[in-house]
Amino acid sequence: MQSVGVLALATGLVLAGCGGGGGGGTSPQGSAGPKSGAVFTWGVPGMPTSFDPRKSAPLDPIFLNAVYESLINRTPAGELGPGLATKWEFGDDNKVLTFTLRDGVTFHDGEKYDAEAAKTSLEAFRKTGTLVGQLAILDKVEVTGPLELKLTFKEPAGYMLNALAGEAGIAVSPKALDAPDLVTQPVGTGPFTVTGLQPGRVSFKKFDGYRDAQAVSIGSMEMVVFNDESTRLRAVKSGQIDGTSISGEQIKEAEAAGLSIVNGPNTRFMGLLLNTKAKALSDPKVREALLYAIDRESINNSLQGGSCVPTVQPFPQSHWAATPDLKDTTPYYDVAKAKRLLAEAGYPNGFAMELASGTTSSYQALAQVVQAQLKQVGINASVKVLEFQQMINARRTGKFTAAVSGIQAGRPDPSQFIADFYLPGGPYNSGGYELPGGKELLAKVRASADDTERGVAMREAFNTVIKDGPPVIPICNLNYLAAFRKGVTGWQVPVLGDYDFTSVQIAD
Repeated sequence: MQSVGVLALATGLVLAGCGGGGGGGTSPQGSAGPKSGAVFTWGVPGMPTSFDPRKSAPLDPIFLNAVYESLINRTPAGELGPGLATKWEFGDDNKVLTFTLRDGVTFHDGEKYDAEAAKTSLEAFRKTGTLVGQLAILDKVEVTGPLELKLTFKEPAGYMLNALAGEAGIAVSPKALDAPDLVTQPVGTGPFTVTGLQPGRVSFKKFDGYRDAQAVSIGSMEMVVFNDESTRLRAVKSGQIDGTSISGEQIKEAEAAGLSIVNGPNTRFMGLLLNTKAKALSDPKVREALLYAIDRESINNSLQGGSCVPTVQPFPQSHWAATPDLKDTTPYYDVAKAKRLLAEAGYPNGFAMELASGTTSSYQALAQVVQAQLKQVGINASVKVLEFQQMINARRTGKFTAAVSGIQAGRPDPSQFIADFYLPGGPYNSGGYELPGGKELLAKVRASADDTERGVAMREAFNTVIKDGPPVIPICNLNYLAAFRKGVTGWQVPVLGDYDFTSVQIAD
């Protein structure tokens, strides 16, 4: 089996705080054992975009992970292991990848999972939808046996291990792939099925035919939408829901209420997404001025309670893709330099632009602070608040000038960030920005499956984009934070945005 490096981020991912148990799902000392068949209720900021992997958005994995499995399993800590495939092997200088698939797996509709089913999903994903870019390098899919699959790539593709551990590796029942209701009625092989979908709530039930059903403690799940973070936390405190993600400034409130806190680093960051089609933002000097206009340290201290580490690059320093040369963010807050760059670009008196923000309190607060900081260098930003789905659509269609965004940089593979944001045709590069030498760098970072080799090209890419005026202005690397009522254990920090609901336990 092809081996991969374990993320350094996987360290310290524990369930801590009052009444907290370990990340492995053990119950707190003195509490009762797990309650079989319990209902787990989780608060989310919005409804799923689609249960069709070809139409899903970056925030959808929490829904997709409940109902689907991929060829390769990636744990919340970021480690790769057997999924729907039990083993795999690269050949021909990483241009051929062969899989041995798991026997005895069935889809929710009773259909058998085999190599033909796996091929059908891959072929569908590479033709239309959001996964086309990830699978563009795939040249041929061959069934070489009932449980044997061979993938041939146009060029070395070591990164595909991570890609196939994400949405691109998902198996959808062949009968459901072309069904019009796949967007709301997923048919996978995962531990849960969708039993209800109504405004503000998605209901799931344990799939008794799941290959490892005995490992699933909870019997059903309810994902309930609360647009505002404060409302979600109050719902946990009142017992209305069992848990939810929180922001750094909510830690003290959650601890004071006796809730357990999950806290750990991940590859998500807060930043300023720029549409380089906008006249001013098409100028590299203007984008560079924005980079120097942000006081990241004050944002971390005043808004995030110290849980959002200041950064000018997408990845935290503990990740293999990070650039050590960019660790110190102090030189990147320079109001005088930002003003000088704007003047050199022909905007000595600044300019006006619209700044989009999500509805949650943390996004709006950040937008207001960024608005004030940009004002200091002469940029007048008017804040426009967009609903959850509106923000997703704006980012995809390019109908925005700038937006305060939370971005998952590590999913499905760090190289995808370069493809999505730094190269023409990327789904979140609506302005058509092109990183100098980006195509060659992308090929280098994708060729090997060895993180050490890949890191060299990643560092070159980020050092280059900093000098070129980045289309994405990182502000801070977020710690993943979630709060749970007493008796709920087993939740693990999703380092790359992968969720494991099978480990969740609820005590009697």
